[in-house]
Amino acid sequence: MITIYLLTALLILLYLAYPLWLKACGTVQPEDESPEPDIQNISLVLLSYNGLQYLKEKVDFLLSELSGFQHYEFIIIDDNSTDGSKEFLKQFSNKKNITVILKSEHKGIPHSMNLGVTLATSRYIVFCDQRQKLSSRILHKIVGPLRSPSVGAVSSCISQYDKKNKISFFREHENFMKAIESNCGCLIGVYGPLYAVRKECYPIIPEHIILDDLFLSIKVLRTKQIRLLGDCRIFDDSFSRLYDYQRTRRYLHGLLQILKEESLLNHLNNRQLIMLLWHKYLRLLIPPFLVISYLGSGICSIFSIGYLPVFVFLTLALLLSLLPAFFTFQFILKNLVRFSFFYFIAIPEIMIRLLFRKKSACK
Repeated sequence: MITIYLLTALLILLYLAYPLWLKACGTVQPEDESPEPDIQNISLVLLSYNGLQYLKEKVDFLLSELSGFQHYEFIIIDDNSTDGSKEFLKQFSNKKNITVILKSEHKGIPHSMNLGVTLATSRYIVFCDQRQKLSSRILHKIVGPLRSPSVGAVSSCISQYDKKNKISFFREHENFMKAIESNCGCLIGVYGPLYAVRKECYPIIPEHIILDDLFLSIKVLRTKQIRLLGDCRIFDDSFSRLYDYQRTRRYLHGLLQILKEESLLNHLNNRQLIMLLWHKYLRLLIPPFLVISYLGSGICSIFSIGYLPVFVFLTLALLLSLLPAFFTFQFILKNLVRFSFFYFIAIPEIMIRLLFRKKSACK
């Protein structure tokens, strides 16, 4: 059991050391020897699927933002919604500078993105989701860094405050990590709800890929830098509400897909590969080890009283997390316990499914 404690502590310390290592790598500035003029021509691609309750506000906001550009095109692609979104979007079909694509079959986000890039005429493309609220002048800001020839993509930043103005420690921590990665020029994964990319840097994304934003980022990093803009704020629903068990499983499946794409990983240099594995994969081991430490402490305390203090401490933390959350610490603890059990269950479930799938394939 002591070995489990030590491994858990080691994993946590290694993960906490990641930003220190990034800072030691130094800051990389965009190469601005011959920056392009202010960008006044963009193609905005809005991805729509069963989000009728968000569409009117989102389309109105985006049209207002686009009016500040000299030239723009607004491409709206609906992935065969069934909630009335298609009927709502039909009213924009004949509007100037707006192209509405209503697909007759649900084919997923990568298909819609690839289609949007095919239709786009500008070399600067912005992808946008339907659910989130955005800060003002965000479109002008998000394309600004693309003036530098060395920058291939720019990510917005999901605010640590959600739509109800409640803070999320996890989002705050992720933003901190991504900001340091951005200073290195190697942001490992743009934020999917809003980001900009040069058309010539956009890779065709296979339709089976789940983490399209991570796939795209890895491809872009081969030749260009990726930047995060902290003042391009996205306001989303509560982190706890969004990240349920199904989303945890989907995220894990997406990361496994990335690992299987050997040709994709070959796009990264050694430092970028270390960043990917350290940031995205190492942290997946921490939640299961935390749960194993807790369960193991309970079992071992039956046979040895020396483990009882650890078990009691962890149990008190668990009970505190189950109480109504009134303080930031309780919110952090509640989410930490929740996600630890999600990953503790999801990782072996996915491994078992893959094992059975391989056995079935061999028969």
